[in-house]
Amino acid sequence: MLSSYRAVFALPGARSLALSCGLGWLSFASYGLAVVLAVEAATGSFAVAGAAVAAFSAGSALLAPVRGRLADRRGPRVLPWFAAGHSAALALLVLGCLGSASSVLLIAAAGAAGASIPPLIATARAVWPTITGPELARAGHAVNAALGDAGQVLGPAMTGAIAVLVSPVAALAVLGPGVVMGSLLIAAGAPDPSRPLAGRAGHRVWGVLGESSGLRAIVLCEVLLGGAFGALDVAAPVVAAETGAAETAALPLAAMAAGSVCMSLWSGTARLKKPPAWRYAAGCALVALALLACLAITSLIALSVVLVGAGLGYGLLNVAVFELLEDVVAPDRAVEAFTWLTTSAGAGLAAGALVAGQLAASGPDHTLTSVAIPALLAAAVAIRSRSTISGTSAA
Repeated sequence: MLSSYRAVFALPGARSLALSCGLGWLSFASYGLAVVLAVEAATGSFAVAGAAVAAFSAGSALLAPVRGRLADRRGPRVLPWFAAGHSAALALLVLGCLGSASSVLLIAAAGAAGASIPPLIATARAVWPTITGPELARAGHAVNAALGDAGQVLGPAMTGAIAVLVSPVAALAVLGPGVVMGSLLIAAGAPDPSRPLAGRAGHRVWGVLGESSGLRAIVLCEVLLGGAFGALDVAAPVVAAETGAAETAALPLAAMAAGSVCMSLWSGTARLKKPPAWRYAAGCALVALALLACLAITSLIALSVVLVGAGLGYGLLNVAVFELLEDVVAPDRAVEAFTWLTTSAGAGLAAGALVAGQLAASGPDHTLTSVAIPALLAAAVAIRSRSTISGTSAA
């Protein structure tokens, strides 16, 4: 199993790119919690903290395709420019928290920091195949996907530890340098800036999404999966609260992430001789079956076991979708295409959490139903659209 990864990391530039991805994933997985903790500590208001993280998330998600489109046209060397603007806005937010600035300024700074986040992971996804070649492309994508899952586990834990041991504002301040360093590392290995990627002109609003039916099918699946996982973020604490300790919801969520890491790494070895469209549909089906089984859950331990299965499915589909983007869009639109996935998943997460939150008062059964339904719909779309998402629009 490890031979594929040894071969990948022996390639020039692979270790630097993996470090960039790791730094990016760690920061991106931590920003939401860090913004909430820092702003609440500065203002004493969770309402203001919620508004700040909403502004950050909205700026990040809504403008992600625009940033990706620019990266496609100008190449990876545009990342440090985004990183500079992002760092400035984040520094303003940190200083505002330290100086007890007005709520309006804190929310505006958070929105600016989100709007200027560099498309680091999206760019890295497009760079991996140029380093690994077609033979090891799946292994390279698996490294990126596994780092993302690991970041989801380690990032919030690191943020919480720094907030307790130092201060909430310090926990926010340490995240920015990782994004800057990751952007610089990718830009350092970029092609000559005098020869940027051309980037074909597309629709001003929808861009590559309007050109690729395969990408639209994947985006729909990602919205639905995001809805399931957003609802799960609420449902897990509801189930945990039945035992009297909502904080223990971290256990099943961590179990899901661990399952995803394991499957991502196994899938990257290419032992499963199936095309990416098949693996994507199979992963969606496995997630749906596992989340459907949650309806029969009566304990936190049982939920943790079931979510390992959901994590295995997510790891399978996540590596596959990294590969599928090379089939459904042309290479010069790859960064923008990935950012559409970021936007759609973010929208789904928000919607799922909102619906589950409204159902939380009705108890775990209703909340877990809001988890299972969008997952089943995502599986249905993925299976029905398998031929569409396996098309080669680049050709």
